[in-house]
Amino acid sequence: MSKVITGNPGVGKHTVAKYIAKNLKLELIDINKVAVENGIFVRGKEALYVDTKALQKILDKKITNHSLVVGHLAPYVIPRKKVHIVIVLRKSPYKLISVYKKRKYSKQKTIENLGSEILGI
Repeated sequence: MSKVITGNPGVGKHTVAKYIAKNLKLELIDINKVAVENGIFVRGKEALYVDTKALQKILDKKITNHSLVVGHLAPYVIPRKKVHIVIVLRKSPYKLISVYKKRKYSKQKTIENLGSEILGI
């Protein structure tokens, strides 16, 4: 059973995950990194589009009881029955605006991510 940290881009998933993994001596599995390392994505104009079925198969083999999985794709690639606990991080959309500006997100990508955070999806 895995432990998962998820949330929209910019909410602090990796910062929190690194802290927890270090203190609880867990193996940190970064979903995005796994996708890139395995070449199961297509680069779009503003984002990477991941083959979630292929990613799910890879993660199924990697995840153990001593894993902490981090990434916004977690709900799409880790079956509910394999999850012990989930931490969903949230952040004020007003604070996310400056995060997205620093990351140089396009206006469209910023609006989409802010909308997701406001709606809680």
